[in-house]
Amino acid sequence: MSSKKNAEKISRRTVLAAGAAVPLFIPRAVLGGAPDKPAPSDRLQVAAVGIGGMGKNYIHGCGGGVDVVSLCDLDHRFAGGVFKRYSKASRHHDFRQMFDKDAKNFDALIVATPDHTHSIVLSAAIKLRKHIYCAKPVTHSIGEARKIRKALLAAKDLVTKTSAQSSGTDLARGTTELLGTGVIGAIRQLHIWCDHPKYPCLEARPKDKQTPPPGMDWDLWIGPAPYRPFHRAYHPGKWRSWWDFGTGAVGDMICHTLHAYFHELQLGAPTAISSSSTHKFTGYFSGRVSTPECQGNANTVTWKFPARGKLPPLRVHWYDGGIKPNRPEELDDKLALPAMGLLFEGEKGKLLSGYGGGNPFGNRRGVAGGLLLPEKTFKDFTQPPKTMPRCAYKVHYTEWVDACKTGKKTTCPIEFGCEMTEMGLLGALSLRARRLIQWDAAAMKVTNSKHADALVDPPYRDGWSL
Repeated sequence: MSSKKNAEKISRRTVLAAGAAVPLFIPRAVLGGAPDKPAPSDRLQVAAVGIGGMGKNYIHGCGGGVDVVSLCDLDHRFAGGVFKRYSKASRHHDFRQMFDKDAKNFDALIVATPDHTHSIVLSAAIKLRKHIYCAKPVTHSIGEARKIRKALLAAKDLVTKTSAQSSGTDLARGTTELLGTGVIGAIRQLHIWCDHPKYPCLEARPKDKQTPPPGMDWDLWIGPAPYRPFHRAYHPGKWRSWWDFGTGAVGDMICHTLHAYFHELQLGAPTAISSSSTHKFTGYFSGRVSTPECQGNANTVTWKFPARGKLPPLRVHWYDGGIKPNRPEELDDKLALPAMGLLFEGEKGKLLSGYGGGNPFGNRRGVAGGLLLPEKTFKDFTQPPKTMPRCAYKVHYTEWVDACKTGKKTTCPIEFGCEMTEMGLLGALSLRARRLIQWDAAAMKVTNSKHADALVDPPYRDGWSL
C-alpha cells in the first residue's frame, strides 16, 4: 500500500552487497574509541507499527541498544503509555505517512498490528530494505505467506525475526536434539495441546454500530479486510477469534511450538486437514446459534502427512480450549499432563515434552528434552550433547537487535515463520470452512472445496494491495 516513492527509499545506513548480508554498523572500538561508550553507529534506529498491545513488549524487549525514533498506532489512547515512555519518538496514526516522513531515520521496523494487516506493512518494509521483527502468525492468508517468504528470500541483506519467543532456547533445542537421536523411532503421531483461546469466541456478528475512539481511523484499521463497522467486539484486543482479522488459536499459537520440530519432521506439505469445533446454544430448547465468522471456544485439527523421504506417514493433532489428548498409558498415574504440551508417538516409544520444548517435569523425571515413555525402557538413556545454536529466552529480542548490527541470521527468521504460519493457516482454513480439505501444496490449492480454495489467497478490499 506504500507509494512508489516509498518503495524506492533506502535507509541512510544500509549498504548492500549483492546477495550477501553485511554488517551495517562499525563498532566504536574498531575505530579506536572507548569500548565502554557506544558510538551512535552502535545503536539501532527502530520504528514500530501497532504498539498498544504486544507491540509495547517487543519494543521494551529490545533493551538499551536501540533508539526508538518513530511510533505508529491507530488508537493513540490505547497506545498512550508507549508514546509517553518514548516521548522523543515521532508519533503517527498511519504507517504509510510514517514511512513517507521517517523512513530515512530508522533502520529496523517492529510489526505488531492485527494479523490481517501484517503483510501490508511487511511488504512495504521489505521494499524499503528495513530489518524486521514481526508478530506471529506472519500473515493472515496462505497466499500472503508465500509472497512474503519469496520476497524475503530475495532480500538476503535483511535481518528478520518472528515472535516465537521460545525458539532457539535451551528447552526447545533440547527436544530437537533428543528427537534427532531417533531414540523413539520413526514418529507416526504427534499431539499438540494449548490452553488458548484467551479471548471471546463463538460470537455472532454485532448488529449495532458504535463510535470508534477519538482520532481513530477505523477504515484504516480494517485495511484490506471486508469492511465492518466499528465495535468493541473487535477492538481493543478482541479481534483474534474473528476470521476477518485473526487466525484463531491455532494460527495464533502454533508457531510457538512448531519451531522445535517443523523441519525435522518435514511438516511443509500435508495432503489433508480435518477439524472440529464447539458450537453455541442460547438455551436448552432454543436451538443452536450460527457463528460462522468467529472461532469456537475449543477446537481440534488433524493434519495428514504422507511418507516424506525416509519418514513414514504422520498425523499431527491439535487441541485447544482445554482439550487434551488421551493420557498415554505409560505415564505414571502420579503425573498430570501439563496445561500445554507435546506427545510424540514413535515406533519404539513416546516422548512427552513442554509446548515449546523441554521437560515439563523439570529435573524430577526424564531428561532435558522431555520424558521418554515407558520410563523403564529408557531409564539409562541420557540427554545427547548440545550441538545446535542457542538463544536464551531473555535475549530473544536483543538477538534480533544484535543481528541487525552484524548481519547474522536470527534463530527464527520471518521466512521460517512463513512456513510455520502456513501450517497453522491450513488448520484455521479447515475450521473456517467447517470441513475436511484436501491440499495440493505445490499448486497452493484446496482441491475439494471451491469455498475453502477461495480463502487461500482472497482478494483485498478495494484500494489495498501488496
